Amino acid sequence: MRFGIVKSAAVSGEQEKRPLRPTQEPLSRERYGEIEQQLGYEFTDRAWLERALTHRSVHAKGTKSDYERLEFLGDAVFDLAVAHLLLDHHPEAREGELSKMRAALVNTTSLAEIARELELGKFIRLSRGELASGGSERASILADVLEAVVGAVYREGGYEVARRCVEGLVGDRLITVTPRDPKTELQEALHAAGSEAPVYRLECVEGPEHAPVFISVVDVDGQIVGRGRGPTKKASQQSAAEEALQRLKVGDALDQGFMVAPESSDDGGDDSEEQESLIGEGVSHQLQEAAADRPGNEESKSDEGV
Repeated sequence: MRFGIVKSAAVSGEQEKRPLRPTQEPLSRERYGEIEQQLGYEFTDRAWLERALTHRSVHAKGTKSDYERLEFLGDAVFDLAVAHLLLDHHPEAREGELSKMRAALVNTTSLAEIARELELGKFIRLSRGELASGGSERASILADVLEAVVGAVYREGGYEVARRCVEGLVGDRLITVTPRDPKTELQEALHAAGSEAPVYRLECVEGPEHAPVFISVVDVDGQIVGRGRGPTKKASQQSAAEEALQRLKVGDALDQGFMVAPESSDDGGDDSEEQESLIGEGVSHQLQEAAADRPGNEESKSDEGV
């Protein structure tokens, strides 16, 4: 556990130091063919791939033989390629929907998942300290390395080759991804109903340093309305927003708890209760409309043929 804000982590006296895990040397160039086979691309100069797999901790400060410059390039190439492919696979989608789908595909969690499928972790060149602390399993490093590999493909093979690689890496996710963004949906529904904007707070971080689990809460007007977990802070916030949406959708008592009713007049006691009820109904109505528009909704499928 990290950050000391984890309530269950209070320990008296000095904390015991965790033993470092045994280090394992990364696989050599002779095994790079395994990566190339899954990429569908064979490097003419494997120095590009070796650089894409080299963490900055390996070399002295000031050298440029690590993956960071290739990651910078690969980030842009991956974004462009995914945008291009989404246009091809979702010809009816609007710009806002395409942006949400791209965000769902190009983020640390999704990229790290692809990197694990490629088993890139066992090829990453790290310092002994990074290896011992689990750097080869860390989501942020895996995502960075994947982008660097795509950047290396682009540098040697050009955009079309890189686009085909990205298409193969992302695979069926290009078809199954949906333009869901729980944080935006929650904020829009609350705004339409006249409520305060939701506020997200990091509650704690659990797990080992190389594989943290972030736990965030979302509150409205000081009331916690959702809690979520995820491998990144952003993912935990999305999970918290999703929980809040689900609780509101079923029409539980939180509807009125989310709302701040206008002050009533001196003789308007009954009016105040009526206003609170109407506001709560407004939230439920907004969420029902949002749910009806989500991909995967049965009524939406039958009406629009999605």
